[in-house]
Amino acid sequence: MPGAQAMPLPVARRAAMRVPPPIRRARLPLWIWVGVIGLATAAALPVLQSSDATATGAELRALERHRAAAQAEVRALASQVGELTSLERVAAVAETRLGLTPARPTVLLTVDTPPPERLLPARFLPRRAEAAPPDAAWWQRLLEMLIVR
Repeated sequence: MPGAQAMPLPVARRAAMRVPPPIRRARLPLWIWVGVIGLATAAALPVLQSSDATATGAELRALERHRAAAQAEVRALASQVGELTSLERVAAVAETRLGLTPARPTVLLTVDTPPPERLLPARFLPRRAEAAPPDAAWWQRLLEMLIVR
């Protein structure tokens, strides 16, 4: 009803509806929390280490597979080299794959005449030392030796 006031509840009913006070729990000391966190960390470390070891093992197996593949390739190439060592096979491969042809026979000529004398331009020839005239005095020859031309 719009204009009516709420009637007060009886006291017994009010007591039944009363919310009980919250229960006070004892707080744990800080050292216990530190111990619990330490134990959790100690329990998690082996898991982390084993996952790291697992990843390293997987990488190692991948590298071993790569090495085995490389060794197989080396063996295959060595067998190909062994197949191509005979001269007949080398010639056949050169003609078929590379399109090479055999060389023409070489003709050797012997000439009995000596080769012509080589003539060098004057600038490439060694310079001749100019001799002083024999009638020059000793001091003139000494002066010519001291003067650099």
